[in-house]
Amino acid sequence: MPKALTDKFKRKMGFAPTIMSIAAEMDPRLVDFYEFCDSTIQDDSALPSKVKMLIIMAMGAQRHCKECVVSAMRGAYKKGATKAEILDAVRCVAVAGGAPAIAACRDALEMLKEKKFEETC
Repeated sequence: MPKALTDKFKRKMGFAPTIMSIAAEMDPRLVDFYEFCDSTIQDDSALPSKVKMLIIMAMGAQRHCKECVVSAMRGAYKKGATKAEILDAVRCVAVAGGAPAIAACRDALEMLKEKKFEETC
């Protein structure tokens, strides 16, 4: 995996997933695909990046993926989403996905409540 991509992963996640190295080695086009996906989400365009992260958070909740919700909520917060904006998105999750989807938000909401996003971002 190119060093620039490895460095991006390390900045975002604290480590570079081994699977990305293996996948990029087997198909170097995956690096370009990752860059496209990353810029689609990370760059402001018609939608600000923080809104895109809130959408991804809601999608993670719909899939009942707690880790996805934490990661996306942290990303939205880091991109400037306010507590009010995050809670508004969580209300939408509750309306659209009910109890199972809102339950997937528990860990992320606890981190937000305890201000742990400031510590980990």
